[in-house]
This record gives sequence, C-alpha cells and structure tokens, in this order.
Amino acid sequence: MFTLHTTTGITINEDDTKLEQDIARFMVKLVPEDDSYAHHRFFRKDGRMAVNAYSHIRASLLGANVTIPLQDGALVLGSRQNIYLVDLDGPQLRGFVVQILGE
Repeated sequence: MFTLHTTTGITINEDDTKLEQDIARFMVKLVPEDDSYAHHRFFRKDGRMAVNAYSHIRASLLGANVTIPLQDGALVLGSRQNIYLVDLDGPQLRGFVVQILGE
C-alpha cells in the first residue's frame, strides 16, 4: 500500500483510540507547527504559499508505504493491528495505491 501525497503517511499500529491520541500528541511535540521552516515561502510555480513543512516532516517519519502479506485472500495482521492512512495536512481528498503481488 502506497500513499500518493507528500503530507500523508501510512503506518500499522495497535487499533486503540488512546494510542492514536498519544501518537498525534507526540508528533506535535516532535515537529511543532510554529517552528521556523525554510519550506515556508511563496511558490511562483503555482502562486501559493507553502506553510506546511511540519506536515511533510511528520509524513516522512511515518513513511509512505506498508507491505502486508495475504493468506487465502485476507490480510495477515496481528489481532490488535490496524492500517492507518494518516492525513497530516487536511482533511483533503487523498489517494493511495494497493498492489497485490502473486507467488
């Protein structure tokens, strides 16, 4: 599974809302929004301001893909695992690709 956007990440972790909150809070502490980022500037190419460097950095920490085995047509995940497509600069319409490889 691969995300098609540079401010989203894909990860696998325990399916628990409290852990989701902990991870989100940690990301804010680790990569704060109000820091002085070089990416925050005007892009003449598309006429817009880039003010989301923190989203790109957080996405880099999570990664852009995961690989999950299939067995008898079903995803092989641990009993507490869940796949998360994390939107770090939204909400926005996002896309991802799932590719299945055979034996």
